[in-house]
Amino acid sequence: MEDAASGKPALEVTRSPAPSRQTNYALGVLFVVTMLNFLDRQIISIVAEPIKQDLGLTDTQLGLMTGLSFAIFYTTLAIPVAALADRWNRSRIIAIAIATWSAMTVACGLSANFIQLFLARVGVGIGEAGSAPASHSLIADLFPPDRRSGALGILGMSVPIGAFLAYAGGGWITENLDWRSAFLIAGLPGIIIAIVIWFTVPDPRGKIPLSAAFKAKPNEITFKDAFKELSSKPAYWHLVAAGVLVQFVSYGLASFYGGLFVRVHGIGYGELGWKLGVMVGLSGGFGAWFGGKIGDILGKGNPRLPLLLSGLMLVIAAPGMIWAIYADNVNVAIALLAFPTFGATFYYGPSFAAIQALANDRTRAMAVAIYLLVAGLIGLGIGPVFVGGLSDYFAGGDKLLEASALQKALAILALFNIWAGFHYWRAEANIKR
Repeated sequence: MEDAASGKPALEVTRSPAPSRQTNYALGVLFVVTMLNFLDRQIISIVAEPIKQDLGLTDTQLGLMTGLSFAIFYTTLAIPVAALADRWNRSRIIAIAIATWSAMTVACGLSANFIQLFLARVGVGIGEAGSAPASHSLIADLFPPDRRSGALGILGMSVPIGAFLAYAGGGWITENLDWRSAFLIAGLPGIIIAIVIWFTVPDPRGKIPLSAAFKAKPNEITFKDAFKELSSKPAYWHLVAAGVLVQFVSYGLASFYGGLFVRVHGIGYGELGWKLGVMVGLSGGFGAWFGGKIGDILGKGNPRLPLLLSGLMLVIAAPGMIWAIYADNVNVAIALLAFPTFGATFYYGPSFAAIQALANDRTRAMAVAIYLLVAGLIGLGIGPVFVGGLSDYFAGGDKLLEASALQKALAILALFNIWAGFHYWRAEANIKR
């Protein structure tokens, strides 16, 4: 595939100098931001079961609370925030975003019923909508094309580390204090990081007045323009479809970690939290790092190969996930979950590097935002509700069947990994063509 303006292959890269200390510092701070992003997003997974018991919720309500409540504005607001990120100071946007979602995480711990908790989770989604598009756009400016996959892979490593803190810390706090304390403690560090970003991470564009960001500019790319440009690239939409399915599976599974292991194996929250945290931190962190390195190394010779490997990892993850769901031993079950966890983070670097390469300089943030809109609204928003609804259907209101019903729902969910692998194969084929 060639770039229309230059005639060169669109994904072609050349060797660039090593990033500067300031660039690496910015990546380190964004790493912490994304880690806290996932910590505050996912801590609800480990405390979902005690919330269910305390507030008298159904599995469908758990799915709505963990998935759809967060996804509604997390995905839809990503588009206007991405447009702002293409015009204004991205460091300021990220700082405001983390301060907002951290405050709303604290509000989750103060909620007295389902409606209040649902609305607080909506607020977390509103805050987190500003983080990813601005962060990805900033990294694309800080790192040259041949180093972006590695940088994005490092950023992706923060996701499983944030999950480790959510599961291990949230489980311990829940068992020794209560689920409300877990939210309160998780939300406070973000306020400090917001101040650090505001004063120490400059945007390469320099200082741009906020008023200038809302003024029309000649030849400016709008959402319609970006959508039209990306619509001509089938590879991009196959990457979006794959992202939908990866998130559908990963969030659907993670939202019911507590339900699966507490109902089936009778494990305590403290033990479950640290064991899940170690598994997710190691397998997920290694998957993100390895995927990023593979993207940089193999991508030099064949930029399409990392996408094929991403799809293969997800196909392998499907039987591993089913095996874990029906394992008799809790430790074996948690260990087997490393397969879907590795596959769900390996894709991060190669996929987002390909998206940045398929977009042009003026639509990078918008390309990520559109991806997050579709993948998040369907994957994150519907995945947990899908699992919760299936579980309630299979249980038929019988408390004694809740454990086996949840196992059936999660086993069906595992098959969506194979579908995701198909879209990576089609993305590779379209880039080749």
